[in-house]
Amino acid sequence: MMVVKHVPRTPTNPSAYVTNSPESMNFAMTSYHSPNSSTVSCEKTELTHSLAGPFPSVSLFKEYQNAAMAILEKSDYTMISGNAYIKKTGWRKIAFYFNLSFEIKDKTIKFDENHNVQRAEFIVRAYMQGGRFSDGWGSCERREKKFMKPNHDIPSTAETRAKNRACQDLLGIGEYRPGARHAQG
Repeated sequence: MMVVKHVPRTPTNPSAYVTNSPESMNFAMTSYHSPNSSTVSCEKTELTHSLAGPFPSVSLFKEYQNAAMAILEKSDYTMISGNAYIKKTGWRKIAFYFNLSFEIKDKTIKFDENHNVQRAEFIVRAYMQGGRFSDGWGSCERREKKFMKPNHDIPSTAETRAKNRACQDLLGIGEYRPGARHAQG
């Protein structure tokens, strides 16, 4: 029997081991004995996100970018005019990887005389654990494309766009492609 106990991410002991690598974690192993067999408990004692500090090195930042992009699968991209763009599923995986939280700061939904949604705008704030945040704006309107359920789909699309933009701006990886060389300027 294996028991996994999750402990708070904030350090409770200042001498706790902190790793700078997203792949490595520190585990405390504790043995327990039961009448039938011996068991082992793996406790994750600490996993601190090293980008929470003030000035990560360039190599560390690129390491985190590559790790975040590596979790994406082919289904997390869509092709538009021959260019690959990250879809909602991909941005949610990246937000989960970096432990981001979202808050809707403002929303406007416009209806017609029959109470059908015509347009929606959202402002969403993405937060990092260290307190950094970025606001993203997203909108959608009925004439953009044929929606199956426009009263749901239009606000939902606007909210998704706002979350994606807030995440992109906060992390600075919106147009990032692993291994691609970007012009220095």
